[in-house]
Amino acid sequence: MAAPKSNIVLITGANQGIGFEIAKKLAKEYPGYHVLMGSRNAERGQAAADKLLAEGLSVEPITIDVTVDSSITAAAETVKSKYGRLDVLVNNAGIEVETKYPQGSKTIREVLQETYDTNVFGAMQTLETFAPLLEKAEVPRVVFVSSHLGCFGKPDNFPGQWPVYRSSKTALNMLLLSYSHLYKEKGWKINATCPGYLATNLNNYSGYGSVDTGAINAVRLATLGKDGETGTFSEKEGPLPW
Repeated sequence: MAAPKSNIVLITGANQGIGFEIAKKLAKEYPGYHVLMGSRNAERGQAAADKLLAEGLSVEPITIDVTVDSSITAAAETVKSKYGRLDVLVNNAGIEVETKYPQGSKTIREVLQETYDTNVFGAMQTLETFAPLLEKAEVPRVVFVSSHLGCFGKPDNFPGQWPVYRSSKTALNMLLLSYSHLYKEKGWKINATCPGYLATNLNNYSGYGSVDTGAINAVRLATLGKDGETGTFSEKEGPLPW
């Protein structure tokens, strides 16, 4: 159980990859933060949390499948009953499935629907469901884990590759801008981060670089104060073009 004055943080998709690293870095470097590690599968979520609990970190598992509304609602009720508020939401859960299906095994419509259900619809519904709990935070913070592959303004992008995944991240960025405008006057800090192309399950571990570096900017955004930025899209090196 978190200390009474802890910042309560929910990270979706935190049982592996970037989500796990964000949970680890945040709990290790900010002892005043209590991290709820979201996972679709309760057993995998508990196993991931156990690794960090063994290090004495303030974390706990919570079951949440962002593609199932009843699961999101149940998670919100759990947070409400235990803590009465949510200080930080990290919308990290995401998938890339267009390269994982052999040609012809799924239609492009099926691939689009599966991708957007997690990457866009799930992120939006999670924020909508947890908004009443975020309203009770002193400084509500929301972090969308996006990708530079969704940028229109990055010249080294390759438009012919991964059109489904890329377009889902572009749509996610528009959600960020919309919500940051909606809640700006209330003092919410709503931003997006790109962790970089790192070796994770999302890309069949084809990425490069240390996965823990992908958590650096997300943790910075998750711990912003009242004077922090909102409506931005950045990576650890700085701002990204839209």
